[in-house]
Amino acid sequence: MPPRRQAAGRPSMPTPLRSFDDLAVGQEFDFGQFRMELAEILDFAHRYDPQPFHVDEAAARASPFGGIIASGLHTQATAFGHIIRTGWVKDVSLGGTEQTVRWPAPVRPGDEIALTARIEALHPSRSKPDRGVAKVVYTGRRVADGVVVLEILGTHFLRR
Repeated sequence: MPPRRQAAGRPSMPTPLRSFDDLAVGQEFDFGQFRMELAEILDFAHRYDPQPFHVDEAAARASPFGGIIASGLHTQATAFGHIIRTGWVKDVSLGGTEQTVRWPAPVRPGDEIALTARIEALHPSRSKPDRGVAKVVYTGRRVADGVVVLEILGTHFLRR
């Protein structure tokens, strides 16, 4: 099933996938936006990535970033939580095996991130015909200026 499209040609919020076979290479999906809040940035960083530019205002101001920034791991986790909550893969996901991640620009408190996906490659399984492997490129762009702040190449196992 192709993605629903808005009149301008931009992909709209995806409907839940019914099968790996609903996908096509080059297909694009728009997952809307999420916002990175200061309290969540600090909480995540204190718990999982307590580098000074994530947790200490004075140290962050003196850093090359000039202020508090979100942990890349936090941005990545928030993006995946956002995708999962859309229900896009709830009926077909069998997990994944790898992610190649880039954080080309910092995410600051209050940044709104627009999240999209593009199907990069599809490989039906020969040994397990009830599934396939999808390679998906997820891109997070800061809404205020369009700068890419997150890029993930993810490998997913999906039911057919």
